[in-house]
Amino acid sequence: MLRPAASAASLLGLLGLLVVLAASAAADPAPADRGLDTLLSHFAASRGVEARFREEKSLPLLQEPLVSEGLLYYAPPGRLARFTTRPDRTSLLVMGDRLRLEDGLGVEEIDLAAHAEARRFIAQLLLLFEGDRKALERDYEVRFEGDGDTWSLVLLPRALTLRSVIREIALRGRDDRLLEMVVSGTQGEVTRTTYPQMQVDRPFRPEELSALFPEDGAPTPLASDLSGGSDAPDTSDAPAQ
Repeated sequence: MLRPAASAASLLGLLGLLVVLAASAAADPAPADRGLDTLLSHFAASRGVEARFREEKSLPLLQEPLVSEGLLYYAPPGRLARFTTRPDRTSLLVMGDRLRLEDGLGVEEIDLAAHAEARRFIAQLLLLFEGDRKALERDYEVRFEGDGDTWSLVLLPRALTLRSVIREIALRGRDDRLLEMVVSGTQGEVTRTTYPQMQVDRPFRPEELSALFPEDGAPTPLASDLSGGSDAPDTSDAPAQ
């Protein structure tokens, strides 16, 4: 069984960024759909994403939100490495049937092929990256609004398994950049993630892909190309292999 940190709600929050990497192929769309198609098609052509993030998780029983910072990498098809660097160091790797989580409690390796429920959850998310708009709209109610350079995308899960934990996923951005993602749970919990720095269409060299997405062992964060000030997360002590 997955630990709470790797529950469906947590994974959806971690992978929500990738929603905007889906492709679209609708014919003769309405004006709003044309804006969504343009956005999704642009992201679908991306060679990868590197981003710094700041996450604030608000829970009903806590007076102050839990704040964390770190780095996130995405490389198609469907490879994700996420490193939390403050206040605690964790790493999450999603690659094919492999899910690896490392935190203060230790290391958990999950073979998604042997865990039908987790695999179904990941597979449902990955369909968003395969360019199948009909499948996307089958599993989510999609609401898109665009106003000049700014846009917002709201996803409401249709499946009962997701609807039982997630009320909605709301994304907001400008041009081709995602600025904010808010995942609202059914029990009053809200996870707000902002992306102060993001490089879209980020090409990864073979050695970078090997470091981020190893077949065995822990992923290793890269020396970031993102410009950062004194408050930029330090990755020097990220979980080692």
